[in-house]
Amino acid sequence: MPASLVQPDLEFKANILRLGAHDLSACYQCGTCSVVCPIATEANPFPRKEMIWVQWGLKDRLVADSGVWLCHQCNHCNTYCPRDARPADVMAALREYSIGHYAVPRFMGNAVSAPKYLPLLLAFPAVILLLVLAFLGHLSALPAGTIVFSKFMPIPYIEGIYVAAVGTAVCSAVLSGLRYWKALNKASPLPGGNSMATPLRSTLRDIFQHKVFQRCAQRWEDSRETYKTNLRNTHLAIFYGFLGLVVTTSSVAIGIYVFHYLTPWPLWHPVKILGNGSGVAVLVACGIFFSSRLTYGEKAGKNSYTDWLFLAALGATVLTGFLCELFRLGGAPALAYPTYFIHLVLIFFLLVYLPYSKFAHLIYRSVAMLHEAQGEVSHMKTRHFDSNASS
Repeated sequence: MPASLVQPDLEFKANILRLGAHDLSACYQCGTCSVVCPIATEANPFPRKEMIWVQWGLKDRLVADSGVWLCHQCNHCNTYCPRDARPADVMAALREYSIGHYAVPRFMGNAVSAPKYLPLLLAFPAVILLLVLAFLGHLSALPAGTIVFSKFMPIPYIEGIYVAAVGTAVCSAVLSGLRYWKALNKASPLPGGNSMATPLRSTLRDIFQHKVFQRCAQRWEDSRETYKTNLRNTHLAIFYGFLGLVVTTSSVAIGIYVFHYLTPWPLWHPVKILGNGSGVAVLVACGIFFSSRLTYGEKAGKNSYTDWLFLAALGATVLTGFLCELFRLGGAPALAYPTYFIHLVLIFFLLVYLPYSKFAHLIYRSVAMLHEAQGEVSHMKTRHFDSNASS
């Protein structure tokens, strides 16, 4: 085999350290991390190989590696590492780097991950909404009479702004996911001609049932504390809570435009119950995550700016939604309308910047899981063919 020259990317290593990775020189490649990982496989034994590659500064290999996203940060590797190299923190930093690397446009990935740009990111939707309110004359005087949020910010304006903005974000997310998929295929080519139906069903089943998180909950022999006891349940609460809020919003839009059933809807309405229940689920899960990070600190894993930003944005969005409802029912327009404005700004922040925040896990982890499932199907077919040929 011809020799190849390894050229480490020192800037890449510096960026990974800046994103919260531990001392990269601490790892001495004992392999404990891959042994104790409940979800690493013989064919893809992460995070050991990722620890080697990041020590060598092999950026191109790492950004095209499925193991970075297949890791669900159960913290087993951190707990059992004899050198306290904190492999889970390194993997989390690599995921954060990957989001910026594949972001479309790339400058947005850098902006969302840097605290100095937060005022600008919030100011952008705020200025747009303020211009609309100024045009409507609602900056100087709030709508009179019963509190109806559509009188303050008419629905056609909201639909026009948010459909365009979220549509752009969806396009960016698709392009980013495709870039990652191409990189995975280049690094680990899949044979052509195989159907995607079986891998897609398997991946969706794993996502909706959180099967991988369930495997992450498995305890090792001496049952050391990983500080991730509620990993699956809290992720399920956020996942289905957020999904319930999306269904609620979509149902309200259908009710308005198709059935001309205008808001506000009564609290006993099934859609309203779904929205409130979903919001409670998300708030409780965010509270657990906040409490865990504050109580255990680094023991529970890496705590970076993007981690806190995601939790804060998600929690604040749901909380302001509840406050809007509370102030409306209490007949306090001076509180209800400004809170609704803040709620709209936070919704924009959460959804439009999704491809560049920690929410981008929805994109990249799903792509990595689909690629892995497709590889497993191809491997099983190859083994079946070889078995038949040998017999």
